[in-house]
Amino acid sequence: MTDWVFGIDGGGTSSRLRAESMDGAVLYEGSGGSTNLNSNATEAVTATLRTLIAGAIASGLDPNRCRAGFIGSAGVDLDSDRATLADATRAAFSSAASGAGLCAEAGASLRLGAANDAEPALVGALGDLEGFLLIAGTGSIAYGRDRSGRHARAGGLGHFLGDEGSAFWVAFEAIKRGLRSVEGRDEASVLIGAALEFFGLSDEREFIPMAYWNFDKARIASFAPRVAALAESGDALARSIMDGAAVELAALVSSVYERLGASMERRRLALYGGFIRKNAALRSAVAAILRESHPELVVVDAIGDAQTGACALARELLSEGARG
Repeated sequence: MTDWVFGIDGGGTSSRLRAESMDGAVLYEGSGGSTNLNSNATEAVTATLRTLIAGAIASGLDPNRCRAGFIGSAGVDLDSDRATLADATRAAFSSAASGAGLCAEAGASLRLGAANDAEPALVGALGDLEGFLLIAGTGSIAYGRDRSGRHARAGGLGHFLGDEGSAFWVAFEAIKRGLRSVEGRDEASVLIGAALEFFGLSDEREFIPMAYWNFDKARIASFAPRVAALAESGDALARSIMDGAAVELAALVSSVYERLGASMERRRLALYGGFIRKNAALRSAVAAILRESHPELVVVDAIGDAQTGACALARELLSEGARG
């Protein structure tokens, strides 16, 4: 039997666990439900974690040989959230071991860490424990971490308080400004016609119940690629929105860089998230803004995923213990 660690990438709708050997070989992968503490009770999160860990144990991994684990999850915003999630992971590990007919105390001495899901995503994307990450998918966040573990973030506040430059922000701005355009309060545009067709609506007033009574963040965000396409085809209002998205995303990175950049040896930024990774024009625009403001910051392609990063952070916990 081999010693192993595990890493969990926990999101608002689903989560993924990877178990690796101490030298990084993948031993097991599994998936489960949400681990977001803001949208699920702690008991429900613990149950999800138990299912994930039980799958690893059922694959033949010995819980007594597990050395460390790290979970990055949406909804981890405070130090108290880190502690709550780490405690839930420990309880889930012990319960999963007990359910397999093994010692319920198997997780008692396990080294565990927890953080916002951006931290393991950063480590996985860069293959390094320090650097910067910009995530622009349905939502948006920028994150930075230096080699000592000091970290900073900007954004990640959700669609009510933030998500600037994200797919949701772009799509919702398009609807709002498109409605203004119809009333002659913004630039002339085909955006509302495109939105009506995309969402299967027949009248502009139908956006009112869609926004207030039948709100679906993911559905609205799915309109963003259409906005980007209209910008590329020359629609001035769509272009204005996409230009604004680039400015907002670059501002997230700048906020984190100004707090952490001086302590970095390798000042690299990876771009992550479906919206920006699938939009070359947006990537180029963000990179151009950052070249002007922070020419020493190097934009690179992401090389790995958040589960890989979480496993690396689990091994780092063991290194910290050895140094301590």
